[in-house]
Amino acid sequence: MQNKLQTLLSRRNLHLFAFATICVVGSFLIGIQSAGDIKPVLHTEAQPASVLSHTPTEGDIDGDGQVTLQDVVDLLQMIQRTRPLTQQSIAADPDHDGELTVSDAIAIIDRLNIP
Repeated sequence: MQNKLQTLLSRRNLHLFAFATICVVGSFLIGIQSAGDIKPVLHTEAQPASVLSHTPTEGDIDGDGQVTLQDVVDLLQMIQRTRPLTQQSIAADPDHDGELTVSDAIAIIDRLNIP
């Protein structure tokens, strides 16, 4: 029992615990500061693109013909405005409301059946 307690309270484990605590607190603080900054991306903000040659699959944000986690990443980057919005992404809007939001990313994840 004494050995297990010493292992648990080792210097390395305490450093890892302290680092993890700092990461969680930092993430929480950043989340609180930026929570109100995210607004839906509207279809009118999409950059012009050539006429789509195919009917987009619901949730296929990047237009590669498959709905994958990359579509979720691309969508979140568009919401944060770090990736340009395209006509393809609006056409693949999962709920067809003309806006890309975090709810759309969640809908894509639900469709992928990711636990």
